[in-house]
Amino acid sequence: MTGLDKIIGRINADTESECEAVIQAAQKKCEAIIAEGEKEAEKVSADILAAAKREAEKTVEIAQSGAAQIMKQGLLKAKVDVISEVLSEALDELKNLPAEEYFDTVVKIASDNCAPGECKAKLSEKDRSRMPAGFEEKLVSALSAKGAVCTLSGESAAIESGILLDYGDIAVNCSFEAIMEENADEYKAIISKILF
Repeated sequence: MTGLDKIIGRINADTESECEAVIQAAQKKCEAIIAEGEKEAEKVSADILAAAKREAEKTVEIAQSGAAQIMKQGLLKAKVDVISEVLSEALDELKNLPAEEYFDTVVKIASDNCAPGECKAKLSEKDRSRMPAGFEEKLVSALSAKGAVCTLSGESAAIESGILLDYGDIAVNCSFEAIMEENADEYKAIISKILF
C-alpha cells in the first residue's frame, strides 16, 4: 500500500460522515440532472420524430442517435462537474482537519515523499503560525528514519497547505494541492466508481 493510498484511507476515515453527505448530495444532483436530461432528450426526440414521419426510416434513426449523443454529452459534463466538486470538497476537508490531525498528516506526507540527504522543511505562513508544540521533533524524527536530515526553516513556503522539502537544487512539493493534482486521475476514478 503506497503512502498516497494511506492518505486516501485517512482522509476517508477522518471525514466519512462529511464525505457521505457530499456523495449523497452528488448522487441526488446526478439523478436530477439525469432526469432532466432524459426529459429534454424525450422532448427533442418527440419533436424530431413528429417532423420526420414523412421522411425515410433512416432519417429517424439518425435523429434518435443525435438526441442520444446530446444526452450522453450532458450526462458526461454533469459527472465531470460532480467529480470536480467532490475533489474540491475533499481537499477543503483535508485542509480543515483539526490541528493535531492536520500536522500528523503533514508529517506522514513528508515522510512518504522525502529523500535521503539534508533538507529544509517549509510550511505556509498560515501553518507556521498554528504549528503545535512538538511538531518539529515529530517531523525530524520521521524523516530521519528515512535517511533525511531535516531542519524546519524559518521561511514560509508559497503553498496553501502541506509542506515543502527543500534540498537546495531540488524541492519536493508535498502540498495537499500538489498531491491532489498529481493523483487526480486516480482520485477521479475512485470517486467515479463510488458515485456512478
